Amino acid sequence: MKEKYTVSLFGHRIIEDYNTVESKLYELLRIVMQNGSREMEFLVGRNGDFDQMAASVIRKLKKETGNENVFLTLVLPYETAELRNNTDSFESYYDSIEICEASADCNFKYAIVARNRDMIDRSDMVVVYVKNESGGAYQALKYAEKNQKRIINLYHTKKK
Repeated sequence: MKEKYTVSLFGHRIIEDYNTVESKLYELLRIVMQNGSREMEFLVGRNGDFDQMAASVIRKLKKETGNENVFLTLVLPYETAELRNNTDSFESYYDSIEICEASADCNFKYAIVARNRDMIDRSDMVVVYVKNESGGAYQALKYAEKNQKRIINLYHTKKK
């Protein structure tokens, strides 16, 4: 059995129905985290509403459950001025921060795509919020489908 279960999360930069999506994400991740015996790593970016929401929900669930086997990893496509200028803040918010090797030397227009693909390649499950057939989250979804990953699209889940 694989020791660590890895989940990557992708979604649109702007989320119109933020509270509904956040509620769906919370319920899903609560269920995913219930297997407290194995280490779980959640890979997130920092490129918009969904990424910020995902990190916040994971931190909230970690606190509520007290699960010490859950790790929140920020994966950046390259080092940013925001990271350099706020290292302490970032390090206190995320369990670990990575600069993706696959994207660090790419043209900046392709770097996020390369980072997303690397995250998906490492993942057992891919959680997305994709309602538009365009953009980076949609490209990530298509790449995950092509690579036969377990995918949950929150856009298609019913609210409880």
